[in-house]
Amino acid sequence: MSHSDVSPTAPRAVLHLVDRTTGGVPVAVRSYIANSPPGFRHFVASPHGRDGAAAVWAEGTAPTAAEHLDWDVSHPFGAIAGIRALVSRLAPDVVHAHSSFPGAYARMARARGPRLVYTPHCFAFERRDVGRTARSVYRGVERALRGRADLLAAAGPGEAVAAADLGYPSSRIRVIPNVPSVRRERGVPAAPATPATLTVGMLGRWAPQKDPELFVSAVRRLRADLPGVRVRARWIGDGADAAPVDIEVTGWQPPESVAVQLAGLDVYLHSAAWEAAVAIAILDAVECGVPVLVRPLAAMPGLPLAVRWEEGLRTLTDAVRAGTFAAWRDDNRARWGQYLGAAFTPAAQRAALRSVWG
Repeated sequence: MSHSDVSPTAPRAVLHLVDRTTGGVPVAVRSYIANSPPGFRHFVASPHGRDGAAAVWAEGTAPTAAEHLDWDVSHPFGAIAGIRALVSRLAPDVVHAHSSFPGAYARMARARGPRLVYTPHCFAFERRDVGRTARSVYRGVERALRGRADLLAAAGPGEAVAAADLGYPSSRIRVIPNVPSVRRERGVPAAPATPATLTVGMLGRWAPQKDPELFVSAVRRLRADLPGVRVRARWIGDGADAAPVDIEVTGWQPPESVAVQLAGLDVYLHSAAWEAAVAIAILDAVECGVPVLVRPLAAMPGLPLAVRWEEGLRTLTDAVRAGTFAAWRDDNRARWGQYLGAAFTPAAQRAALRSVWG
């Protein structure tokens, strides 16, 4: 079927390329599908068969929201050939590649036909768990392939700046804001003035990008500084084999369980070493009414001092000691509300997707 055979009223088809089935990228893809403007149908190609275990991006979406296809990414040449075969079979209007490796494969597989959209969800050269040589190679590949995507759909303003630095003209850069992946099920419970137990947590993969060592050090610092308070630590995600025994690890959770786990925290400590934008995990914690502390990152310029890691841990400790934790929590939530504003809503994301997909 050629594009000329498609009725003007037929839904436009979007083929999403995703090289993993857990983590933040699939969650973002799930939100793109959930907040899709009318008139689009979705295919998601990822490395498992249609009859395999459900991927995180499939949870919480309508059963007919997307068709799930197998895409073998075990070898680059096979991944590129797989894209060409899928495009030939599906004749999509848009190919949307998510993260660096699918972005590279899609651009190398590029042929005339569908619009090619690339969302890095954090460029590979931003990683700090690889050496300078590897980062230089990643940057070089991005520069070499920058002309082969129709649009760079950044996950946030910081990623848009990085794209401009690579040489993308402003006319080919868009921003798709992240949105919360969960919804608060009930109101925020009242916070005790002096909690007898302080439960802190982090959401994500136990991997260098999330810097779990920083999270562990913060937990031990709070325990040392608050000897009269029981400090519980919860890591919402995988990592049971790597985490210390004094850190509770939940394993991967479906969206409704993530909301429950987050709502059960007193403080969310986002320890990630690098991000492309305001992380979905942060938005989820804010949505659940939990105060959030985050290390300063280029992807989140202008963060209020009170929500930053060092200042926040200090004032949190002071508030618990002084019996003013409830006031500290309310102040933190208010500052996040001011910082985020209305930029990270489903309506804002839907408008951005309409612009990106055409």
